[in-house]
Amino acid sequence: MNADLIKFFSYQRQIFGVCPCCGELFRLSDCKVYRKDAPITDWKEKLEKQSTALDRFEEKLDEKMEAMREKARETGRKQADKLIKKVDPVFAPLKLNPDDAKVVFHPIDFLVFNGMKAKDLKSLIILDSKEKPKDLLPVQESVMNTIAKGNYEWLTMNVEIGGKITIK
Repeated sequence: MNADLIKFFSYQRQIFGVCPCCGELFRLSDCKVYRKDAPITDWKEKLEKQSTALDRFEEKLDEKMEAMREKARETGRKQADKLIKKVDPVFAPLKLNPDDAKVVFHPIDFLVFNGMKAKDLKSLIILDSKEKPKDLLPVQESVMNTIAKGNYEWLTMNVEIGGKITIK
């Protein structure tokens, strides 16, 4: 009996037909034979529907998790910015990258090469505390004037009001 059943299915694989709609060839074994009313759902179709539903649920869950991760990242960034402002009262309020700053301390506190870390140098900013002794003021002005006049060898820059120097 089993040999006859196997022969039956192997013969169906060798029987071809032509689709009346599109004219393509098809195997009889690939056809889904049914009547006008829908065929009864079998266990395999039920499993396929459940699998498809599970796949859709997983996709939605992944989207929700990614949205939650992004929200958590944004919250973490905001908290980190708040903490940095407490720890870094010099560069963070001015939205400067501390890695762009070079410490000089005398006669000025910092030279900030704005954008140097990102390899997009935009300006040179001179930062100095207001508590410096008055006798350093002429030295600081001399540094500003030297940069403004271009009396150095490695770059040419323009000085703007407030100690900000822009590269030409």
